[in-house]
Amino acid sequence: MKNFLLMLGAVAFMTACKNDSPGNSGPVNYEDGYKYLTSLNVSDAKMIYQKTATGRTRAETGDTYYKLDLSGNEIKLSIKGEDGQDNNINISKVVKLSDKVILVNPVAQEVLDLFYKPVENDLVINLDYHSTEYMSIVDVETEKLYRWPKEILIDIYEGTLKSQQDNKGNIYFTSGNFSYNQIYKLNISDFTMQSMLPEGQEFTNFDVTGDGFIMYWNDNTDDKNYKVKCPGGRIYPITDVPFMIKDELYSYKDKKIIKWETVGNNEMKETKICEFYNLPDYASSSDRYEIQQVLNNYAKNTALLRDNWGSWYEFNGETYSEVEIPQDFNWYELEPGCFYTNKAWYRQDNTHFNKLSMNDYQVSEFQVLDYEIQSISTSSESSNITFTGIRYMDGANIVGTINESNEIVENKVSENGEKIINLIPLN
Repeated sequence: MKNFLLMLGAVAFMTACKNDSPGNSGPVNYEDGYKYLTSLNVSDAKMIYQKTATGRTRAETGDTYYKLDLSGNEIKLSIKGEDGQDNNINISKVVKLSDKVILVNPVAQEVLDLFYKPVENDLVINLDYHSTEYMSIVDVETEKLYRWPKEILIDIYEGTLKSQQDNKGNIYFTSGNFSYNQIYKLNISDFTMQSMLPEGQEFTNFDVTGDGFIMYWNDNTDDKNYKVKCPGGRIYPITDVPFMIKDELYSYKDKKIIKWETVGNNEMKETKICEFYNLPDYASSSDRYEIQQVLNNYAKNTALLRDNWGSWYEFNGETYSEVEIPQDFNWYELEPGCFYTNKAWYRQDNTHFNKLSMNDYQVSEFQVLDYEIQSISTSSESSNITFTGIRYMDGANIVGTINESNEIVENKVSENGEKIINLIPLN
């Protein structure tokens, strides 16, 4: 399951303003703005980012994003209207839902100014800078913009956005700060959207099976309160330790591994896969045995299970075997400095990187001494680590990539002291 973590800045939602002054014939028709929002030149983007310059104001630098295309060229992201014209609408925020779908929030005031021209006695309308009046969904491959449904309010400027996909490419996402209360499904066949959970749910994380069964839980409670929401509406509570392999749901329960088979779109049944009870020789049969940690191995499509006695086991969906993991490699997804690609788990400590290979479970380490790394972006879709930072040799701001062989490739060197921020890798 694709998972990846994005940190975002402050939000304010606005209510459509109406002009009821004597010089105006009626309320402003905000629908008129959509004729300027048809496509975005993003299909060949390798990554997207913003740039800032020390000592220059936002008005001087502009609010926009740039793309680095597959040939290494930097090009400003350009929104075109239905007439094919670029009206120089700046972009306030870009958020990634997947490699194929992004959210774009144009500067709403600039869209409004294109069609609303107040005359004498008309009310001047000033939209909030963080207004989401014209936020749009973008199909990266076709470059087409789709309207964001006004009834769905998400937080794109503050907190965290999490997203997952099923095996049809539909995107499930949630947005908030520290905890969440709703998951939305974006159907990529027609770019419609729907909420998936009943009111009153609270959770900190979620995952999705290949056929769209949503598992969600709360890391802030001891029992985590795991639940599975079926596409048909039924909810199953799970009191044991669930995990995903190859887009299917399993769990450790009563000294065995269970597979949760999906039946239609509204039912699940438990199927025993194997016994799993591995007390060490020096333990007694009455000693407690449980699974304390699960790691997804994206390179091998397996799961690593660590028991409370410190042993690790690799499970492939049918059988398991014990594997040796160095005891000094402590990796927890929610801890600062811990991240993963589709080839390895990493822990960063300043210039040092510890790396546990998903292929052979060997630990290695390397240092990054020529750059000050300022932000990192990774996901289970790529073996690369993308970063922004400063090159010590000349103080230049750069975007770089650390590949699977720990080699650093400079993708973009910024000019005129501009700092590259809000980096979004796409390919």
